[in-house]
Amino acid sequence: MNINDQNKLAKAGFMIIRKDDYPQPRIKMSAGSNGGWKTHTSYQTKAERDRAFKKMLQDDKIIEG
Repeated sequence: MNINDQNKLAKAGFMIIRKDDYPQPRIKMSAGSNGGWKTHTSYQTKAERDRAFKKMLQDDKIIEG
């Protein structure tokens, strides 16, 4: 998925999320038209992050990128 695809999805009301482990387990979300990512939420463990990630993906407007 390139930046143009991300922009189209954001315009349509979708949130694009991904997992990240450094410097701590967290979920990042697409930050908009510049192609950057920002931290959505940080977690103490990977298991906690993975449970939250799975729950977020149940929303029809949230996709993994």
